[in-house]
Amino acid sequence: MTIIRKILTISSVLAVLGFAQGSPEPPPDDWDTTTDSTATANQPQTAAVQDSTVKAADTSAAVVADSTKPADTAKVAAAPADSAKADTTAADSAAPKKPRNKITYADYQKRVIKAAKKRSRTLHHGLSLVSANYHDKNYWHTNHDADWGMGMGMYYFYRRYIGNYLGFQGRLGALYRYSRWSFDVGEEDGQLSSGEEYTLVHSLDRKYYNFSADMPLTGKVGYHVKGTTTFLFASLTFGLTKPIYEMTDTENWLDIKTNDKKLKADLDLIDKAGQSPFPLYESHQTNKFFYMDDWETSGWIGLGIESRLVSFEVQMFAFGGASQNANHRYYHIGHDSNPTWRMFLDFSIK
Repeated sequence: MTIIRKILTISSVLAVLGFAQGSPEPPPDDWDTTTDSTATANQPQTAAVQDSTVKAADTSAAVVADSTKPADTAKVAAAPADSAKADTTAADSAAPKKPRNKITYADYQKRVIKAAKKRSRTLHHGLSLVSANYHDKNYWHTNHDADWGMGMGMYYFYRRYIGNYLGFQGRLGALYRYSRWSFDVGEEDGQLSSGEEYTLVHSLDRKYYNFSADMPLTGKVGYHVKGTTTFLFASLTFGLTKPIYEMTDTENWLDIKTNDKKLKADLDLIDKAGQSPFPLYESHQTNKFFYMDDWETSGWIGLGIESRLVSFEVQMFAFGGASQNANHRYYHIGHDSNPTWRMFLDFSIK
């Protein structure tokens, strides 16, 4: 059967080739040669145009068909993504949304307290001012207490808390002190040759101006007010003072007093005439720098209130001592009705 099929195929090919090579039949006698030639000329062109139009249409259809396939494929691929997005949106809308930047009042209070505690435990430093009432006793060899005394100073301070109940503070600065004495040194009785009695009175007025370096160190026990940086405390301070320079101004007065009427009248006449020698007056000043081994020590107890920015403390003099040349000693608590005291005002810059 295979051989027969091959023979039939070859015969068909030969028949087609022979048909293609045969001469065409002559046209009929009444054929219009002009028209036929025109038609013959136009026929292949028309066929070619139709053929190209058909091919172009087929090609366009194929391109359109091919271009629609990826779009359909993309739609099919996008379908799962769209469904997943729809599921996520539905889940988000179903879950409760947490408000942003909104906290309860209780949370706010906790944050404030935490921040306050954190700030209160940090190291603070700044400027400290002091004003003092000094009450000297037995200055040098006067054996008399000062009538009035004061002091003022400026310090750099640092402060730190340990937990909620303990703290310490150190200061380093310059201190100025002033005191004044006015008293009668002595009296001497006398009598004139005419029998009138009188008394010579020696009075002294002394002032000193002292410039020192001061280094007090304070320990504190107290309580932080909840939710704030306020600290209420009691304190114990140990001070070390290095006197640097001191100027002393001394004035001596010698005056005459009498109870005799005749002598009083005579003294008044002499005074009005501008010839009275009384009171006799003498003054002198002493200036000195202290030695390196001249120091003063002091102890103070106090009460105060402080915050992160401003602090106030009052201290009372409790005990103290001095080297021989420094020689500044003050009345302490319980020793006199007018003990030495001072107050501090601190301004924190951190």
